[in-house]
Amino acid sequence: MDAATHPIDMQHWTPNAHAEPSVRVGVILEADGRASVEFVLPDKPYTLTADNGKTQPVMPGAEVCIQVSGDGLIASWSGGTFGPSERLRIEPDDRVPAAPGAGVRVLDVVAGRGFHWQKCADQTLAGSLEFHAAPGGVVMVNELPLEDYLAGVITAEMSSACPVEFLKAQCVVARSWLLAMAEPKHQAEPFDRCNDDCCQRYQGTGDMSQPAVDAVGGSRGLVLLDPAAQVLDANYSKSCGGISELPEAVWGEPKPGLREVIDAPPGDPVGRFMPVTEDNLDAFLEGDWLTETKAYCSTHVVPVEAIGKYLGRVDEVDDYFRWSVAYTREKLETLLRDKLPEAAGLEELRDVRVTRRGVSGRAIEVELTWLDRSGQPVAHLLDSEYRIREVLHRGFLYSSAFAVRLQRGSAGEIESVTLRGAGWGHGAGLCQIGALGMALCGHDAAEICLHYYPDAHLETAYP
Repeated sequence: MDAATHPIDMQHWTPNAHAEPSVRVGVILEADGRASVEFVLPDKPYTLTADNGKTQPVMPGAEVCIQVSGDGLIASWSGGTFGPSERLRIEPDDRVPAAPGAGVRVLDVVAGRGFHWQKCADQTLAGSLEFHAAPGGVVMVNELPLEDYLAGVITAEMSSACPVEFLKAQCVVARSWLLAMAEPKHQAEPFDRCNDDCCQRYQGTGDMSQPAVDAVGGSRGLVLLDPAAQVLDANYSKSCGGISELPEAVWGEPKPGLREVIDAPPGDPVGRFMPVTEDNLDAFLEGDWLTETKAYCSTHVVPVEAIGKYLGRVDEVDDYFRWSVAYTREKLETLLRDKLPEAAGLEELRDVRVTRRGVSGRAIEVELTWLDRSGQPVAHLLDSEYRIREVLHRGFLYSSAFAVRLQRGSAGEIESVTLRGAGWGHGAGLCQIGALGMALCGHDAAEICLHYYPDAHLETAYP
């Protein structure tokens, strides 16, 4: 069999294969609750295939609707129908490589599921589309070669306006994270990884640029290897806030080749805060050193007024290096009742206290104390940085690297709660805004990768 015609799938790929695998990306998930999916074919011939092997050509440019029926899925378009079948697959008669705007335009795809930036937008996808009938609705999977997929990742995670050395570095990191396949995600679903922040963003070819395609080609097959010569589980997040986090603080276990990093040139004042503790936290968040730092993710290197040019399409412009969120006690109490089943009987919030932090200042545990309706004290522990961010914001808190500032009244009651914070995301591994800052300062892709993963080395996994 020709490897180009029958590529290795992600579930069977190993470094010994020395070949590019294909990847299956969940683009529309059962959780999205879609009873139907609509898409528009490009001016090229495509063919539908059912579970029983039956096929049906579909005219170029057709507007197709896949919808759930009592017997599975039915495809319909002007002048034709096909199905029912538990699974339908549509693919081009000739391969459509990833290029700006190439492929099938799928309408109203969710991006940012569950986060404050969630929205729907059309996405254009190269490769094949596969549809599954699930109890909650239609599941749509995009299958395509890994290198084509990466061109859609690096222009979704950040924009194609980023410097080419950043795009190359992001490509190496995204490729490594995917090939490592170290995190147990979506194991019961018919795809390898989803298209969103749960895994890594992928939004197809609509925002792709030729420089991004060239960046993928210029780093083809290049991966990070950990000290044991295994493909590195190369996690990354949007902004570390000046110091990156240990994986133990995020996932509860170490990861070979991933450790804390001072995200700044040697000698920068941010280095004196390693590790961030309760004693130096306020100075880390608001000290005079912030006027002089050249931390790569700081606003001195990547100004707020310029960042909109470089962020992904679904992101919003803000100061992610330092930020604050404020609540009246009543608003935070309402939020906690909505977010925590255990807080349904919350009568009065009495305290919010960080009980454990990582080296970057990220809260790992937060203890909430309140009085219930009978006046009895209740203590509840938020025991992960993800859960902390999920509960303490109506959408999703930028990061858990924050100080809690309580304003109390004369009788000791809480009047307001302010979270003064740093960074965006879990903070482990590559800091995307910091990597952008490094590229803007003239660093190349290899220097960027090895800055964030200093115990790793670069190697080509396949030609």
